[in-house]
Amino acid sequence: MPRAKRHLVNGGIYHILIRGVNKQIIFNDDKDRQMFIRMMNYCKKKYDCKIYAYCLMNNHVHILFEDKEFMISDFMHDIAYIYAENFNKKYNRVGHLFQDRFKSIHVYNDNYLLRLIRYIHRNPEKAGICKTEEYKWSSYKEYVYLPKIIERENILNKFHSDEKIAITKFKEFIADNSQEDLDSIYAKEKLKDEEAIQLIKNITNLEEISVIKNYKKEKRNEIINEILKINNINATQIARILEISRNFKNRM
Repeated sequence: MPRAKRHLVNGGIYHILIRGVNKQIIFNDDKDRQMFIRMMNYCKKKYDCKIYAYCLMNNHVHILFEDKEFMISDFMHDIAYIYAENFNKKYNRVGHLFQDRFKSIHVYNDNYLLRLIRYIHRNPEKAGICKTEEYKWSSYKEYVYLPKIIERENILNKFHSDEKIAITKFKEFIADNSQEDLDSIYAKEKLKDEEAIQLIKNITNLEEISVIKNYKKEKRNEIINEILKINNINATQIARILEISRNFKNRM
């Protein structure tokens, strides 16, 4: 079966996830991690793109990436190919290092963007490795101290126009784990119905989403259009959990 074509938005921001094949370890030591970061920096400059966040875990990597000219596939191909080639040579191994295809999910608004930044940076703490601010292999310290790879200005400006105040607010935002479960839902490729319902409640500020089907057509369509922007909720699932016709898109 042919692969589904990636849905790309020119100038869009994407949450990229790349894993080791069969979830195997892709970083054996700090020199491996340093090499991967060098590859990210090299490809960022080569393709004139922006990186807003990253986190290197033992068997996977998160990258928050802004794609200017539909370069996401080239960007990730170069990183994965060069890193795997060096890794295999270093450890005298053969074969694939990464899963065949990286995952990419379009980030459609600022709320989604900030939640992903918090989710990505909190990965080590959630995994029980160390506190978020102590982890060496994420972009957290680049936000707090000095940026090396990431573009932090646009993100910090969402917290405050004054950089020092913005950094303080950023640290407070990242430290807040009260909505950790909801943040992780934004990062999933597919959602269970109960997760989709929780996400829809969050973006609509409704306690009960069943009321949507009773709204007037214009208001209902406005809400559904916002829900349709969510990459990990499909039209069939929307129809099921909102209890509306599966042909709703043809009636909008």
